Amino acid sequence: MKVTIAAACGFCYGVRRAVDMAAHADAGTKTLGPIIHNPQVVSRLAAQGIEPVDSLDEIQAGETVLIRSHGVGPAVYAEAEKKGLHIVDATCPHVKKAQQDAKKIVEQGKKLIIIGEKTHPEVISISQWGANRAIIIDREKEAEEILPADSLGVVVQTTFSQEQFKRIAAVLQTKTKDLDVHMTICTATQQRQNAAITLAKTVDAMIVVGGKNSANTRRLAQVCKEQGCPTYHVETAAELETAAFRGMNHIGITAGASTPDWIIQEVVEIMENLQAEGTEVMSEELLDKYDYEENPKKGDVVKGTVISVNDDAAYVSIGTKAEAILPKKEMAVPAPEKASDFVKVGDELTVEIANNIKEEGAIVVSLVKMKKVEDWKEVRDAFENDQLVECVGKETNKAGLVVSIKSLRGFIPLSQGDVKFVKSLDYLVGQTFQVKVIDIDEHKNRLVLSRKAVLEAEREAKREEALKHIAEGVELDGTVVKIMPYGAFVDLGGVEGLLHISDISWKRISSVDAVLKVGETVHVLVQKFDQERNRISLSLKALQKNPWIAAIEKFEVGDIVKGEVKKLLPFGAILAIDPELQGLLHVSELTEKRGAVVKDLVNIGDVMNVKIIGIDTDKKKISLSVLAIQKDEEEKEVKSYLESNQDEASATIGDAVEEDK
Repeated sequence: MKVTIAAACGFCYGVRRAVDMAAHADAGTKTLGPIIHNPQVVSRLAAQGIEPVDSLDEIQAGETVLIRSHGVGPAVYAEAEKKGLHIVDATCPHVKKAQQDAKKIVEQGKKLIIIGEKTHPEVISISQWGANRAIIIDREKEAEEILPADSLGVVVQTTFSQEQFKRIAAVLQTKTKDLDVHMTICTATQQRQNAAITLAKTVDAMIVVGGKNSANTRRLAQVCKEQGCPTYHVETAAELETAAFRGMNHIGITAGASTPDWIIQEVVEIMENLQAEGTEVMSEELLDKYDYEENPKKGDVVKGTVISVNDDAAYVSIGTKAEAILPKKEMAVPAPEKASDFVKVGDELTVEIANNIKEEGAIVVSLVKMKKVEDWKEVRDAFENDQLVECVGKETNKAGLVVSIKSLRGFIPLSQGDVKFVKSLDYLVGQTFQVKVIDIDEHKNRLVLSRKAVLEAEREAKREEALKHIAEGVELDGTVVKIMPYGAFVDLGGVEGLLHISDISWKRISSVDAVLKVGETVHVLVQKFDQERNRISLSLKALQKNPWIAAIEKFEVGDIVKGEVKKLLPFGAILAIDPELQGLLHVSELTEKRGAVVKDLVNIGDVMNVKIIGIDTDKKKISLSVLAIQKDEEEKEVKSYLESNQDEASATIGDAVEEDK
């Protein structure tokens, strides 16, 4: 089969630089997140003692932290220096430029737009250099929703699709008269996509090699599909379904920026070794060599009847001059203690000839070998029909796990043992579980299996089922599975949603892990569900009553309350009238003197009676007054005085009338 590799593919400069820096780092160095989006490379580095961590909290003072190619925000550098960590910065130079462009745009007072995936670590780092003021979009529809502005500054994720960027930029052009576009898509990304598009137009199918969690690899697969070319995205050669390429003559191969050369070469070798369908024809010469004699030979399967049995063996009549011997070790695995415990005279058996039969020599038959034939057939049927088989974990080695499938032994490579990276499969020893057959060769006694494929299929099935019950406005219970600086990922029963830090609580929180823990069950609201990209935004805050609203219900306009001065302003003072409520005491409501200075009248910490003269629920504002209380007291005194004088006047007139009588 003809195989063509795209003119530009595989490691880009930034990724190769980061991997080289990691490879030459001292053992014990920690990378802040996976160094690149390729599980195989990450696993190799972990074996050298270069392991990823999720946060700086997992690194001790004095240790070395390697900043990955995606980059981080300025706060991470500050925190690392504060902890006394040695920093090795492997940020891609192109990402560095995008970070500095974002910072410059914000400093110039322009509205910052980042075109890229919101949850991609590179985009998050660029946003952090832009003081977290960016609007992040990756679709034309989102660009259309942006309000018109005097000026817009645009930075692009370095691995973003060129064609998609052009479409979004055209929409942004209609939103402002001053569009400052910083074209930060890496030239290697452009070359890789262009080469893939060109090749996809000339081949029967495209294979895109790279991590399933790699954004640039997924985009390569996307642009290939857009050319109408059948496209297969695999992480390694082990995932290739060669049956899918039957009847094809020309295959194209490309790879993402995080894919090392050795993984690409494995895929190339497998595809080059595929033969065109229907080329194997048995010659007459080979047919002539077939043995058509009726005498049994090694490997033949025959039927027989047990005619006698002792502790060590049974004797089986198979139609030959002498009875065949069935030793107890060939009856089952493990062998029975006595042959008579396993078979009885008169039993009908199907056995396999186990030895090369010599003239006058004994014929040895085997149930075990026959069982293996049946088991190999069962396994092959499962392989050809994409079915699962059950196995039992037996023992581990550095490369993976040895398992048994009935009478057969199989092997699960370490990379196929779980959906997550693990250093050993010890926890599967003695366990019974299902696996998928990914490679089989009976003659070489080779049986390679994958538990990972089963788990991925189960996860996808759960995900599809979970998606049926997810809609905006629905309340669900979920489990916190991962905590990041910007929020927490919550498992909703097969699909994960993002609970952003701003949607956790009405109160300001210092960090996500200060209020949430991995494994914790939370009741959340689905506030946004992007079905096109299967992205789910969750909220805890939306299910909680706004503390301000709950607190203000205890008060009404006209209430007189105690307030503590919390802050002084040029035009008044801020007073706390409740743990959740603060109001403004304007200087004009504090004194009637013109030009009075607030700090000359009150001090922080002073407690005084104030009257609530206004409540704006929409704006969450409370207006307070001291003068209103004084005015109320004055009016009360005047009223009391008038009522008293009226009583005296009434008494005098009455007395006068009496005297006239």
